Amino acid sequence: MESDHNANKRKSNVAFLSVVSNTSLVILKLVVGGAIGSVSVISEAIHSGVDLLAAVIALLAVTISGKPADENHPFGHGKVENISGTVEALLIFLAAGWIIIEAVEKLRNPKPLDEAGWGVAVMFISVVANFFVSKSSFR
Repeated sequence: MESDHNANKRKSNVAFLSVVSNTSLVILKLVVGGAIGSVSVISEAIHSGVDLLAAVIALLAVTISGKPADENHPFGHGKVENISGTVEALLIFLAAGWIIIEAVEKLRNPKPLDEAGWGVAVMFISVVANFFVSKSSFR
């Protein structure tokens, strides 16, 4: 029973790390994307926002699924993780639609970027942060 508790604690810690990381990335990408007028950086902010929402859902799912079986749930609460995965997939599809709409609008009304270097820098930070969060997640 202790190993289940430790596994749930590790899952919760990784989900919390993902929430913190994605919150930071959403803010950074929105600020930089808006400042330089880059639809690609703003699209990445949308993607990170979906990741943030998914991370919050995962954190809640891990917390709930870790509860022991009770009178109303004799087989436990594990199905919550399956439901959260479905919700996360739907969020990804919604974000994809939003990004497509933004990209089409930018193609119709193109504007030059003010400072492309900032966009490259924020995307590099994003790659590094996501690498470490993914590495933690696989552990």
